[in-house]
Amino acid sequence: MATQEQIEALKIDENVFELTEDTELEYLVHFAAPFTGADKCVVPKGTTFAPHSPMRGDALYMHFVDGDKDSLFERMEAQVKVNYENLFTRLQGFSFFITEDQLKTLPLKFRNGSAERLMEIICQLRSPVYPIFP
Repeated sequence: MATQEQIEALKIDENVFELTEDTELEYLVHFAAPFTGADKCVVPKGTTFAPHSPMRGDALYMHFVDGDKDSLFERMEAQVKVNYENLFTRLQGFSFFITEDQLKTLPLKFRNGSAERLMEIICQLRSPVYPIFP
Protein backbone atom coordinates (compact mmCIF):
# COMPACT_ATOMS: atom_id res chain seq x y z
CA MET A 1 0.00 0.00 0.00
CA ALA A 2 1.22 3.51 -0.80
CA THR A 3 2.64 5.47 2.08
CA GLN A 4 1.58 8.99 2.98
CA GLU A 5 4.97 10.17 1.67
CA GLN A 6 4.32 8.58 -1.74
CA ILE A 7 0.88 10.18 -1.93
CA GLU A 8 2.27 13.59 -0.90
CA ALA A 9 4.99 13.28 -3.57
CA LEU A 10 2.25 13.21 -6.24
CA LYS A 11 1.31 16.79 -5.22
CA ILE A 12 -2.38 16.12 -5.79
CA ASP A 13 -3.43 19.35 -4.09
CA GLU A 14 -1.52 21.51 -6.58
CA ASN A 15 -4.32 20.91 -9.11
CA VAL A 16 -6.75 23.66 -8.13
CA PHE A 17 -9.89 24.22 -10.19
CA GLU A 18 -13.12 26.17 -10.06
CA LEU A 19 -16.57 25.40 -11.37
CA THR A 20 -17.46 27.58 -14.35
CA GLU A 21 -21.20 26.88 -13.97
CA ASP A 22 -23.56 26.02 -11.13
CA THR A 23 -23.05 22.25 -10.96
CA GLU A 24 -24.76 19.37 -9.18
CA LEU A 25 -22.18 17.34 -7.27
CA GLU A 26 -22.54 14.19 -5.25
CA TYR A 27 -20.93 14.04 -1.82
CA LEU A 28 -20.59 11.64 1.10
CA VAL A 29 -22.39 12.27 4.39
CA HIS A 30 -20.53 11.05 7.50
CA PHE A 31 -22.21 10.14 10.76
CA ALA A 32 -20.94 9.12 14.20
CA ALA A 33 -22.43 5.73 13.43
CA PRO A 34 -21.41 2.73 11.34
CA PHE A 35 -22.96 4.39 8.29
CA THR A 36 -21.97 6.78 5.53
CA GLY A 37 -24.64 8.15 3.24
CA ALA A 38 -24.56 10.13 0.02
CA ASP A 39 -26.48 13.03 -1.43
CA LYS A 40 -26.26 15.68 -4.15
CA CYS A 41 -26.39 19.46 -4.17
CA VAL A 42 -25.90 22.30 -6.61
CA VAL A 43 -22.53 23.93 -5.99
CA PRO A 44 -22.32 27.54 -7.20
CA LYS A 45 -20.24 28.71 -10.12
CA GLY A 46 -16.86 30.00 -8.96
CA THR A 47 -16.51 27.53 -6.08
CA THR A 48 -12.91 26.37 -6.00
CA PHE A 49 -11.67 22.92 -4.99
CA ALA A 50 -8.35 21.14 -4.62
CA PRO A 51 -8.18 17.34 -4.65
CA HIS A 52 -6.12 16.05 -1.73
CA SER A 53 -6.11 12.26 -1.42
CA PRO A 54 -7.23 9.00 -3.01
CA MET A 55 -10.83 7.95 -2.45
CA ARG A 56 -11.17 4.85 -4.60
CA GLY A 57 -9.69 3.56 -7.87
CA ASP A 58 -11.32 6.22 -10.05
CA ALA A 59 -11.75 9.15 -7.64
CA LEU A 60 -10.02 11.66 -5.40
CA TYR A 61 -11.33 13.40 -2.31
CA MET A 62 -11.34 17.19 -2.60
CA HIS A 63 -11.75 20.17 -0.29
CA PHE A 64 -12.86 23.78 -0.71
CA VAL A 65 -10.23 26.36 -1.52
CA ASP A 66 -12.63 29.28 -1.63
CA GLY A 67 -16.27 30.00 -2.21
CA ASP A 68 -19.24 30.50 0.09
CA LYS A 69 -19.01 27.13 1.80
CA ASP A 70 -20.98 28.21 4.87
CA SER A 71 -24.26 28.73 3.00
CA LEU A 72 -23.60 25.57 0.98
CA PHE A 73 -23.05 23.55 4.17
CA GLU A 74 -26.25 24.98 5.64
CA ARG A 75 -28.19 23.74 2.61
CA MET A 76 -26.47 20.35 2.81
CA GLU A 77 -27.29 20.04 6.51
CA ALA A 78 -30.94 20.87 5.77
CA GLN A 79 -31.01 18.06 3.19
CA VAL A 80 -29.48 15.63 5.70
CA LYS A 81 -32.10 16.60 8.26
CA VAL A 82 -34.80 15.55 5.77
CA ASN A 83 -33.08 12.59 4.08
CA TYR A 84 -31.46 11.08 7.19
CA GLU A 85 -33.85 12.23 9.89
CA ASN A 86 -32.95 9.47 12.35
CA LEU A 87 -29.21 10.09 12.04
CA PHE A 88 -29.15 13.90 11.82
CA THR A 89 -28.00 14.39 15.42
CA ARG A 90 -24.99 12.20 14.63
CA LEU A 91 -23.88 14.20 11.56
CA GLN A 92 -20.07 14.52 11.49
CA GLY A 93 -19.42 16.16 8.13
CA PHE A 94 -19.26 15.89 4.36
CA SER A 95 -16.72 14.76 1.78
CA PHE A 96 -16.67 15.92 -1.80
CA PHE A 97 -14.91 13.86 -4.45
CA ILE A 98 -14.17 13.96 -8.17
CA THR A 99 -14.09 10.94 -10.48
CA GLU A 100 -12.31 10.28 -13.76
CA ASP A 101 -15.60 10.70 -15.62
CA GLN A 102 -16.28 14.02 -13.91
CA LEU A 103 -12.82 15.30 -14.88
CA LYS A 104 -13.89 14.79 -18.49
CA THR A 105 -17.41 16.24 -18.19
CA LEU A 106 -17.69 18.85 -15.41
CA PRO A 107 -17.39 22.54 -16.31
CA LEU A 108 -13.95 23.19 -14.75
CA LYS A 109 -11.35 25.89 -15.16
CA PHE A 110 -7.96 25.05 -13.67
CA ARG A 111 -6.07 27.72 -11.74
CA ASN A 112 -3.11 25.37 -11.27
CA GLY A 113 -2.46 21.97 -12.78
CA SER A 114 -4.84 20.31 -15.21
CA ALA A 115 -7.43 17.60 -15.70
CA GLU A 116 -4.78 15.62 -17.55
CA ARG A 117 -2.45 15.76 -14.55
CA LEU A 118 -5.23 14.58 -12.22
CA MET A 119 -6.00 11.71 -14.61
CA GLU A 120 -2.32 10.79 -14.56
CA ILE A 121 -2.33 10.84 -10.74
CA ILE A 122 -5.38 8.57 -10.60
CA CYS A 123 -3.68 6.14 -12.99
CA GLN A 124 -0.48 6.22 -10.91
CA LEU A 125 -2.43 5.45 -7.75
CA ARG A 126 -3.82 2.33 -9.45
CA SER A 127 -0.40 1.18 -10.66
CA PRO A 128 1.69 -1.54 -8.96
CA VAL A 129 4.07 1.18 -7.68
CA TYR A 130 1.23 2.63 -5.58
CA PRO A 131 -0.98 -0.43 -4.98
CA ILE A 132 -3.79 1.37 -3.16
CA PHE A 133 -6.61 -0.01 -5.26
CA PRO A 134 -7.06 -3.27 -7.13
